[in-house]
Amino acid sequence: MSRKDWLAGFKKIVYVMLSYIPLGLACGIALDKAGFSPFSVMIMSLLVFAGAGQFMIAQLVSVGSSPISIIVTIFFVNSRHLLMSSGLIQYLKGKSIGFYLLFAQTIVDETFGTNITQFTTNPDWTPSKALTTNLLAHFSWIISSFCGTLIGQNINISLTVVNYVLVAMFIAMLVEQVVSKVHLIVAIISGILAIIFKMLLQNNISLVIAAVIASTIGFILSNKTQTDQKHNSLRGEHDN
Repeated sequence: MSRKDWLAGFKKIVYVMLSYIPLGLACGIALDKAGFSPFSVMIMSLLVFAGAGQFMIAQLVSVGSSPISIIVTIFFVNSRHLLMSSGLIQYLKGKSIGFYLLFAQTIVDETFGTNITQFTTNPDWTPSKALTTNLLAHFSWIISSFCGTLIGQNINISLTVVNYVLVAMFIAMLVEQVVSKVHLIVAIISGILAIIFKMLLQNNISLVIAAVIASTIGFILSNKTQTDQKHNSLRGEHDN
């Protein structure tokens, strides 16, 4: 990867890196309270790299859950990474096994959102640039979570602010991905459905259901839009 690739990746992922600072600090503090050492947190962030999963590990360890239950829980929480990887593989064809392994290890929600947007809207976006965004975000998370553990050993800090930082980060990602009317409609529908299902089900599975329904609606609308454009194009050629 060239210096140009690193610079391009940094420009696209810098806001995620900045948002990882308070989140990583909070995660490190939470893991410190659960009994993890700074070194173990750094290794966990290097090998696991899943913010939600690591917060959950801290919670599960704190309540005395067994290692097997923690592993199974985190596996299912992070199983969405399989879908994200499969969604990007079409843009990474022709790369080595080592590239795929490194890319898969460093993909998370934020880097997936950034890269899928760039691949679909930016013709100059390459697999190498995509990998730099993954690595830079990963580096930011490792350092932040490690520092959070050090802070947690000396200062008692409330984690309430984490909720606001996380919401702000995903709002920024959503705004960047709304590039058409269909995207806007899907974003609004998913938000409304998430609220409705959350009130009805009182469970986080409501978010998954809302996302699946909204994505299906978006797929139908996108196909209809493409079909209409094709018909209009053919009609225009016929009129000429």
